[in-house]
Amino acid sequence: MAAVFKWIGYGLLGLAGFVVIGIGAFLLLFDWNDARGFVARRASATLNREVAIDGNLRVQIGNPIRIHAEGLRVANAGWAENKDMVAIQALDATLRPWPILRGNWELPELTFQAPRLILEKNGKGEANWNFGPPTAGREIAKEAATPDKRGDLPVIGRLSIADGRLRYRDPTGDIDIDNTISTATGDNGTDTVKLDGKGDFAGKPFTLAVEGGSLLSLRDDRTPYPIRIDAAVGRTKGRIEGSVAEPVKLEGIDLSVALSGDDLAEIFPILGIPTPKTRPYSISGHLSREGGLWAFHGMNGKVGESDLSGDLSVDTNREQPLVKAELTSDRLAAQDLVGLIGASPRGSGDYPTRARGRVIPATPVNVEILRNADMDIRLRGKHVEAPFTPLEDLDLTIRLTGGDLHFDPLSLGIGGGRITGAVQVDGSRKVPALRTNLDIRAMKLSTFFKETSFAGQIGGTVAGRIQLAGSGGTVADLLANSDGKIGMSVDGGRVTSLAVKGLKTNILETLGVVLTGSKPMPFNCLVANMSVEKGIARAEALVLDTPETLVTGKGTVSLRNEALDLRIVGDSKEAQIFATHVPVLVRGTLGAPDIGIDPTESAARGAAAVALGVLLTPLAGVLPFLDPGSDEQPQCGRLVRDARSPDKGSTEGAPASGSAR
Repeated sequence: MAAVFKWIGYGLLGLAGFVVIGIGAFLLLFDWNDARGFVARRASATLNREVAIDGNLRVQIGNPIRIHAEGLRVANAGWAENKDMVAIQALDATLRPWPILRGNWELPELTFQAPRLILEKNGKGEANWNFGPPTAGREIAKEAATPDKRGDLPVIGRLSIADGRLRYRDPTGDIDIDNTISTATGDNGTDTVKLDGKGDFAGKPFTLAVEGGSLLSLRDDRTPYPIRIDAAVGRTKGRIEGSVAEPVKLEGIDLSVALSGDDLAEIFPILGIPTPKTRPYSISGHLSREGGLWAFHGMNGKVGESDLSGDLSVDTNREQPLVKAELTSDRLAAQDLVGLIGASPRGSGDYPTRARGRVIPATPVNVEILRNADMDIRLRGKHVEAPFTPLEDLDLTIRLTGGDLHFDPLSLGIGGGRITGAVQVDGSRKVPALRTNLDIRAMKLSTFFKETSFAGQIGGTVAGRIQLAGSGGTVADLLANSDGKIGMSVDGGRVTSLAVKGLKTNILETLGVVLTGSKPMPFNCLVANMSVEKGIARAEALVLDTPETLVTGKGTVSLRNEALDLRIVGDSKEAQIFATHVPVLVRGTLGAPDIGIDPTESAARGAAAVALGVLLTPLAGVLPFLDPGSDEQPQCGRLVRDARSPDKGSTEGAPASGSAR
């Protein structure tokens, strides 16, 4: 019986051998071109997109299996301009059969001749790489083609791409990039894969150069994958260099990044981070990633004339990306901050205004940019420099949530005092809205001007407040439609003729303010209090109190067209022989004021003509707004208290004011 089973076994083994020999002979003699239609139909069903093999198809069975295909095409989406999404002139591959049984793909050689790949989106944001409703075959293919880690990637010993092109188009981002792809051949582990591209990105010329390690090193779990990227969009240039421990998941990122350009505002279309206009910049740092949190550590560089350092992160785990940063500047140029108010650090010629000669920026409030990301940024400037004077320090927190932008708190050291408060630009509304509440306290003019030509010529302690609220599509519109109050007072001041020699000194003399040589003329108080309604600032109180003269003014300053219309009059507290007290008119615009005398009135005035209490009456509403009665404003406090008691001011105010200094 055992012999029978033995011979049956030999017979079955022999039969299996004949079957294998027969299949091998069939495969060797089979014309694979006859199978092109079958292969294409199966691929088309899997992708739900037409797949075709227009040229020869040859398969040589062995170890490895050798495959040669010509004219391989994958159709594009129906809405696309180009017929084919993928077109490969020729594909040659060698495939080891036995590892497939273990679920591994090993390709000792893979060669593409003139491959063309088009990746694009249409105006609705639909992508051509979405192949329609899922099928079982496609889900299997997708699972096989989506590795969980770099070790799951196919083993490719040698990859060769000749005359390859990759094009990416996205009209929603104004992107059209045409890349060439090439590789160095060899299998010694030191070869590189290169990609070079050029085209348009956000309407600007774009270039790209990518160099990575060999495909063998890409699959090697033991060593990080090296990569270097050089890219330029217009005059914005970036370099990324380093390694990625897990390229498939983008984990273990260890990359140095250098970014430079003419204007930080130009990075928004590239990175989606809202930034103001700046002068040329150059910054570098270290990039890492943990989950959806991208971090830029050790940032260091310059923006304009300002140095900048700190850390920045972008959290993409949220529905709306959140940008957080702690930034510090040892030397911060005030000129580099004007982009925050819609102006440009390059000067007035680099931002729009409503008309020639205007100075208020008509820069549009780009609500789409404000709504693109949330922000929480703190900027500290240890030493702030302005063209006219050094500022002490800046501490500013910028918060942006759903398009609602807050500069709060804001604190700036100036002239030994501080500007504090908050500014809001609400871009979450259909029409953007502005709200400001800024206080100026204890600013010393002598300190403010100490490094200018006015050093020693001007003195006094300044206090003030700006409270405005408005709405509009541009910065100019926000101010043109604003309501609120603007006030300022200078207490215990002084000025010399040298300080105003370029400002028509004779005009001051017509007001009864006589300056002699370099001898300082003291004044008790200067107060300017203006109410703003629909963009028109009207002087409720405009008073200069000197020992001999009280100067008052009235009129308007238009934030709509920047026009000045002020009339200023001086009144003697005592008889003055040479003072004519002719009214002065301030006309023109904010950018080009025109100061002259009022030719319609030249009658001399004297202390007996108008009672001091009557002149001070407009100041009655100033005290609650500026609070000049504090210890830092003793002279202005006395002046305002006299204004609130006109009878006392008319009998006692004149002598007191005349002997105040």
